Amino acid sequence: MTADNSSTQVHLLVCVHGMWGEPRHVSRLAEVVKETHPEQEDGVELDVLVAETNSEGNTYDGVDWGAERVIKEIKARIASIEGSAEGSSETGDPKQLRRKVTRFSIFGYSLGGLVSRYTVGILYATKFFDNVTPVNFATIATPHIGLTIYRDSVFFEGLSQFKHIIFVANACVVLYPTIVGMTFLQAHLASIDDVTVSFATASAEPYDPFSGHAESGIEIELDEKYAPIIKSFKYPATPPTLPPKPRLFSVARFQAWWYASSALPRALQIRFPFNVLFYVCLPIIIPVVIMLIISNFTWNSFKSCKRIRILEAREPNNRSAIIQFVSRLGYRVEDAVVGRMEDETAQNPVVDPEKNPTTTSVLHARSLGSRSRRQSVSYAPIAPPPNLVPSSVQPALTPLQLRVIENLNQLPGLHKAFVWLDGLMNTHAAIICRDVHQFEFHRRGEGVLRYLADGFEM
Repeated sequence: MTADNSSTQVHLLVCVHGMWGEPRHVSRLAEVVKETHPEQEDGVELDVLVAETNSEGNTYDGVDWGAERVIKEIKARIASIEGSAEGSSETGDPKQLRRKVTRFSIFGYSLGGLVSRYTVGILYATKFFDNVTPVNFATIATPHIGLTIYRDSVFFEGLSQFKHIIFVANACVVLYPTIVGMTFLQAHLASIDDVTVSFATASAEPYDPFSGHAESGIEIELDEKYAPIIKSFKYPATPPTLPPKPRLFSVARFQAWWYASSALPRALQIRFPFNVLFYVCLPIIIPVVIMLIISNFTWNSFKSCKRIRILEAREPNNRSAIIQFVSRLGYRVEDAVVGRMEDETAQNPVVDPEKNPTTTSVLHARSLGSRSRRQSVSYAPIAPPPNLVPSSVQPALTPLQLRVIENLNQLPGLHKAFVWLDGLMNTHAAIICRDVHQFEFHRRGEGVLRYLADGFEM
């Protein structure tokens, strides 16, 4: 889309945070993108919107209502942009022009990635993209295939029958036509050792080559410019010989635990002798904390149900714009999507992973154009791990999840990036630099944000 001669083109980027999140959780991402693109490029200027209306307990309301709140913020920001001018047009100064949103991008972190997918579906359903060009779509540590359980998990036997998909199938039908038209699709950024959102669901891959990485001895090469982004990885011919782990109640085990660096923020790091008192009180503190967490979940769920009842009573014809759209189109859209996927697959055959079972490289794809600041990485299916990686450390996926993975990976223009943040108990927050003021180690994800910002197509 192009703006007329009397207006300045604006590229609107929307950043969406995750479950129980706050706008500040994606504020560093927004800052890095703005720092990378501070001026107009090819007559297009960048405007960044950090979604605010889904903060904290509002994420209990579900992906659909969360997306519709984001839509309202988008419409309000567009009205603000197009209703304001850079200066009075009475002066005749060509630099003082009206602004018009002609391009649109959206980045989602964690649950915000699902909200972003739903948001794009609603925008497509309401003909938003008839006048605005969709450009960049990215998700970071997003559970694309819902809950995943690894076979070595203590919950596997009891919970495997309860695994389900969180709206993935329906969202994909509506999302597909819009994403096909996007210039740059960075659909999956997945981090290793992410306890909150596992690698398999964040990357939409049936295998996790990095699970049990210490035992397998997998060799990682990081991108020189965008570390901790993984450039390539491969398995050794034989697994390494690891030193025996100290016994549970041995002195060596106690010393390793005692001198380990704390992952807590500075304000919560307790020094001797108060830390000893804290550990003595743990039998009392742990039950109290568990009760507070359960009470918080219950209270927020109650408030969410109350909000949804009010919303449904206030807008009975708008239970969900996207659900109405899907019900109108029915199977016609699904048939069209399947046909398009088959055409794309025929033109771009999938790489056979069996031809290279021990080595996977993140290859450089063809340039996306002169406006790109770097070459993006291309998607190639992850090969099954070799025999030295036990199957017990692999995800246990349902047939439906495997089918969703297959469908998602057929999206044309799909790009993936994997992140290696070793030495952290949970990398979910560090991948997005979620709270660098409280947690210094969150800064380790800065390369991921630079990777996204440099590849952002204006």
